[in-house]
Amino acid sequence: MSDRTPDVPAELVDRARRGEQSALKAIAELVYPSVRRWALVHTGDPPDADDLTQDVLVQMLQKLDSFQADGRFTTWLYAVTRNAAADRFRRIRMGDSLAADPRAYLALVPEPDGDPAGAAERAGLRGLLDVLFQELPWRQREVFDLVELQGFDAAHVAELLDIEPVTVRAHLFKARRRLRASILETRPELVEDFL
Repeated sequence: MSDRTPDVPAELVDRARRGEQSALKAIAELVYPSVRRWALVHTGDPPDADDLTQDVLVQMLQKLDSFQADGRFTTWLYAVTRNAAADRFRRIRMGDSLAADPRAYLALVPEPDGDPAGAAERAGLRGLLDVLFQELPWRQREVFDLVELQGFDAAHVAELLDIEPVTVRAHLFKARRRLRASILETRPELVEDFL
């Protein structure tokens, strides 16, 4: 499991199910960064991701009783997020407000430290990588984010997405290959640094 996406302790879930407000608040605060990140990957647009995040947190609280304690909370929560995103896509025709803004993914990339010239170069590279990331097919983008950017292992991603681990690895391989080819085409000097 990724150290950036902590699982929610069972005792906290139990307290929240009993209606303890402090437990509900603690869960929401604990999972907010992960849900926001997942929402951004699903929507590609920061304002839409904010809306989706709020929808997911509300649904999480409403559906808390459906969480099965023998599973991982993050797996269940990711399913809630995917379902909320799918509902959103059904309500809003694909391509309208969800057209990928190439700058949206920059919110996921930490700001660099260092000199201004180096920072400007890295910002340009992040912009390029962002555009290339948004051009990946949906499933490849989702798998690449979960494995490469969030640090989940293939088995956990398979569980999150309800697919086989070999399928996760295949999508990851294709995403890496596609990113590498795109970087090679636009900035060949960067291939060794990034992929």
